[in-house]
Amino acid sequence: MNQALKMFISVKKKYKFFFIPAAILFFCAAFLLAKSKYQENDFGRSFGNKATLAKQKLDALKPLFETCSAICKADSRFMQAVIFPEVMRYNSLKDGIEAESLRTLYVQFGQEYANFSIGIFQMKPSFAEQVEEKVKRILPVAVTGELQLQYNNNEEEAIRMERVERLQNEQWQLVYLTAFLCICNETYKERTFVNELEKLQWYATVYNAGFDKTSEFIVKKIKQENFYLQQNMPGKKFKYAAIAGWFYKSAS
Repeated sequence: MNQALKMFISVKKKYKFFFIPAAILFFCAAFLLAKSKYQENDFGRSFGNKATLAKQKLDALKPLFETCSAICKADSRFMQAVIFPEVMRYNSLKDGIEAESLRTLYVQFGQEYANFSIGIFQMKPSFAEQVEEKVKRILPVAVTGELQLQYNNNEEEAIRMERVERLQNEQWQLVYLTAFLCICNETYKERTFVNELEKLQWYATVYNAGFDKTSEFIVKKIKQENFYLQQNMPGKKFKYAAIAGWFYKSAS
């Protein structure tokens, strides 16, 4: 009887020895998961009504995204996530005023005198010019034929005028986004991404920061908080890639 009691106490001690660390690990994991979920929800609440309105705008364009997705080999949710932060920041009234006041300068003198974000995806004329140039230089003819970004006019001012008009059109902006993603696919075809989320954050950062950045620059930029929800306005800054990733995960 005493022997049995000793064995019971011994087993109980061993069980206690293993149970306490296991319990600590369990509660730590639960805490970190809860913290992650809280931060994710809080992250979304920080956007307020802007996120809801941006999602509605993108939902309205979903059929067009699905049409273009086959060209750039990316699903519509991935495409939407890349430009979601810009759609949140888009202000149609402010955009219209800026476009009309600056387009004359751009058309007459070029991007050196007026390089402004325009349209629902907040694209700049310099971005459109780079896309057009890279499409001709690095994409196969079959893809360039589908994108149809070429101009029928050789006069530079007329081309700039048509470019601005394109950027004020949602369907044309979607064409430029599709071309951008095709360019990224070609540019980073040798790069291995852990998953689609990492790839999205990379592409979104390039969209935000601009073409021809080094890999080191992009890695650093992904981690930086440098994006305002309102243009030229003080306030909390966010990571562009993190906003894109948040939308991508919340929409899946």
